[in-house]
Amino acid sequence: MAPNSSNAEESSSAGLEPSAPPPVALPEPSFDSLASAPYAHEEPIPMIDVHPPHQPVHTWKDFLIHMSAICLGLLIAIGLEQSVEYLHRRHQAREARASIQQELKENATIVQQNLTTLVADQSELAKDMDVLNSNAPDAQTLPALQYSPYLRRQHDAAWNAAKTDGSIALIAPQEIGAANYFYSSSSEPLPLVFAYIADMEAAAAIVDHARIAGKLDQSEREQLRILTASSIGRAKFLTEVAEGQSKALKRSNLDP
Repeated sequence: MAPNSSNAEESSSAGLEPSAPPPVALPEPSFDSLASAPYAHEEPIPMIDVHPPHQPVHTWKDFLIHMSAICLGLLIAIGLEQSVEYLHRRHQAREARASIQQELKENATIVQQNLTTLVADQSELAKDMDVLNSNAPDAQTLPALQYSPYLRRQHDAAWNAAKTDGSIALIAPQEIGAANYFYSSSSEPLPLVFAYIADMEAAAAIVDHARIAGKLDQSEREQLRILTASSIGRAKFLTEVAEGQSKALKRSNLDP
C-alpha cells in the first residue's frame, strides 16, 4: 500500500491530473426500433374501406326501367327547349313585323313626295327643252333654265335587319310578298336614281357657269339638250317605279 500512495503523491506533486474514465459505448439503434417508433407530429392516415354492393346486379327489367327514365327525361328536356325556341321565334317575328310595318308607313310618305317631285321635274324639264330648242337670245334663255333635283331615299333599316338575323323567314311569304316587291324596287333602281341626279346637277353647273359668263355658247347648249333629254327619260321611268311602289305599299299590311 505504501508504494501506491507514494506514487499518487508523486503524481500529484508533479502536477498531473488523474486520467478520465474510458467512455461507455452506447448500443446502436436498430432499423426495427426506428420503424416501430412513430413520430410524435405525424397522424395516422385514414384508410378507405371498400365494401361490396349491398344490392344484387340489375336485372333486364331494372335496366329497361332505368333507360326508360333517361329517355323520358331527354324528351322532356328537348320539348322544353323547343317550346322556348318557338316562343322566342314568335316574339322575334312579331318584332320584325312591327318594325317593317312602321318603316313601310314612313316610306309611303316618302314615295308620295318623290312622285310629286318627279311629276314637277318632268314639267320643268320639258320647258327647259323648249327653251333650248328656241332661238331666244341667251339673256332670255339663261334665266328660264331650271335644274333642281331632289329625291328622298326610302328607309330600309328594319327590312335589312330582319334579313340579317333571319326573322324575315318567320313571316309567311304571302304576307311579305308586297313588301318584298317594294324593297326590291327601291334598291334595284338606285344606280338610275344617282344617274338622274348627276345629269341634273351637271346641267345646273353648266347653266350657273353660263350665267356668270353672261352667254351660252353652242356646245353648252347642245350639252344641255342631251342632259335634259336624258333626265326626262329617267324621270318618266322613276315615276313609273314610284307608282308601282305606291300600289305595293297599299297592299302590304303586316299588322298581326
